[in-house]
Amino acid sequence: MPYRLIVMDMDGTLLDPSSRLTARTTAALRAAGEKGAGVVLASGRMPCALRQFVQALNLTAPLIAYNGALIADPRTEETLASFPIGAALGREIAAACEAMRLHIQAYEGDAFWCETANTFARDYQAFLNCPVRLEAVGEKLSRWLSFDTPKMLAIDTPERVQAALPALREQFAGRVKIATSNPRFIEFVSPAAGKAASLERLSEILSIPREEIAAFGDGLNDLDMIEWAGTSWCMENGAEEVKARADRIAPSNAEDGVAQVVEELMRRGEIGGGA
Repeated sequence: MPYRLIVMDMDGTLLDPSSRLTARTTAALRAAGEKGAGVVLASGRMPCALRQFVQALNLTAPLIAYNGALIADPRTEETLASFPIGAALGREIAAACEAMRLHIQAYEGDAFWCETANTFARDYQAFLNCPVRLEAVGEKLSRWLSFDTPKMLAIDTPERVQAALPALREQFAGRVKIATSNPRFIEFVSPAAGKAASLERLSEILSIPREEIAAFGDGLNDLDMIEWAGTSWCMENGAEEVKARADRIAPSNAEDGVAQVVEELMRRGEIGGGA
């Protein structure tokens, strides 16, 4: 049975260690699309931060953004489904991070909102390398935030992130999903969200059964998707827990691992007839 949907995380998986989309990976995924497979980006990034990759890969299948809190049309970025954090809970998350002196930001549209345009915020904006707006509101988000948001993100050093995680997970157990997509990031999404939840919803939208979906990831925020997909690959550079749960191991992102696997699947006639 060929795979009709290929779903992949971005950083640490699809992109190389310099966060670039290589020529080999671009060619492999374009070829998979030409064979009829839907190619889906599943990222912690916001939709506008995925535009350059949508264009480079000529994607037509919906995007999974904000770590599975939003499904969007790849061309118009219109929301197809969403699982937001309510404003009151968002203020509580902000207060907890502020008490730990962590930088915290919320998202809406093409913007992210934070108290001040500090080094963390400016570095994050530069990391996205897209026309995203940095909105500094001049007061603490725990008082200011008044809208539902698909995701909140805390940023600090890897050491301070690891130190903060246990208390945050205890405080928000059962109310917020917390994951690290990068050693410097703590991602907060609704319990209803997640890459697996969005992938399951997407399979219903596209009428593609789970067994015909291949997924690639490397981080703990990919784990639910890795476990849900019909067949899953963890990158060689991925977290050990993700490797243990994946069906197979792909070469590292430094070796065009996604491209290598997709090329082999196409040689075996196991890709096609997608969305």
